[in-house]
Amino acid sequence: MEAKIVLVDTFGLIDYFRKSEKSNSIWYNFGPTRFTCCISAVTEFEILTGASESQLKFWSKYRWS
Repeated sequence: MEAKIVLVDTFGLIDYFRKSEKSNSIWYNFGPTRFTCCISAVTEFEILTGASESQLKFWSKYRWS
């Protein structure tokens, strides 16, 4: 069976980042545990533009390209 790929939008990533209980987030429920996730260049730009040092460290754990 082929792996299913999900294009995650900025909304889903921000929802995950802001929730203290990650299992209640959109990305957690559709994300990396069940699908291969990817983001568009626009979403990567939106996430990284204006991110704080702690946010950049958080997002650096994920390989987007």
